[in-house]
Amino acid sequence: MTVGSWAVSLKTQLVTPIKFEYSNGVVGKVFAPARVSSTVLNLHRGILNIFQLNLKQTQNVYELHEDGTQGVCKTHYMIREQFKPHQIAVTKSKDLTDCHERVIKDIGLAYTEKCAKFLGDALPPAIAIIARAVRTDRVLGYQLAAYVDKSTSRVQIVLSSIVKNYQWKICADGVLPSKHKIAAKLAWGKDCQEYSACAKVETGLQQSKLAARLKLKWDRLPEVLNILTIYTKRASDYILMVAPLVGISAEKANNKGKEIALTVVLSDQDSLNIILKCPKMTLSRKDVPLLISLPIGNDRSQFLNCIHTKPYKTTITYPIVVP
Repeated sequence: MTVGSWAVSLKTQLVTPIKFEYSNGVVGKVFAPARVSSTVLNLHRGILNIFQLNLKQTQNVYELHEDGTQGVCKTHYMIREQFKPHQIAVTKSKDLTDCHERVIKDIGLAYTEKCAKFLGDALPPAIAIIARAVRTDRVLGYQLAAYVDKSTSRVQIVLSSIVKNYQWKICADGVLPSKHKIAAKLAWGKDCQEYSACAKVETGLQQSKLAARLKLKWDRLPEVLNILTIYTKRASDYILMVAPLVGISAEKANNKGKEIALTVVLSDQDSLNIILKCPKMTLSRKDVPLLISLPIGNDRSQFLNCIHTKPYKTTITYPIVVP
């Protein structure tokens, strides 16, 4: 398809009428003829989503706090009619200096998953150690290989057997997506695919206060470790009763399964707030005193300048037919 024919096809699709469900101020399913591509259909959905939001309106500017990869930040949608003949323009502007939550979103481990399964498929090992024992009937031993990918700030260590056709391995991955986050993953079993657990440590802001978060997640664990999780669940009722006696707020909750998150928020120079989220309960304690007073005045402003970037704007021009 030539560029000209592609442009004509796109224009034809954009002006093709569509139908959508609408009830109680909410847009439901969007229907379009078969000749309309999924890309154009997504454009329609994006425009419809703008108009169904409960927004604060000032003339033709719509304001809301929108969740995104940078946090829950103030966002403006400005709609200009007759931007060009038979067109309107929707300009989205996000202010990264006005965010309800600045603890960095979960991106590190997802990034690790998208990388090559084994860095050894693309890189030579930085370190290789082989321990070998020879018996009369066979050769036994293990090899440890470490790989470093500087371009993606990723490190991987693989422990495997030197026995032929023995696919059991241990893989440890580490990635540094930014200077405020580090993520690690441990996987083991056949080709490192049977069991896995991961950890992330990140720093940022939560409600304009300095914060740090440690998150532990797991997919599948060996039966021995699963028994420990069962006993932990049984102990949760006892913890809920005892925690208030020592000044800890405890409540039942349906948090994410197979995940534990510890958040520490520096409320002022002399105290901090601690929140621990487990699958079935949430524990928290406010104003935990520190042994020393932290000089967070100047450091905090430097940290803010470090993690905030200038507001940016993205513009979508969407052509419609004007009667």
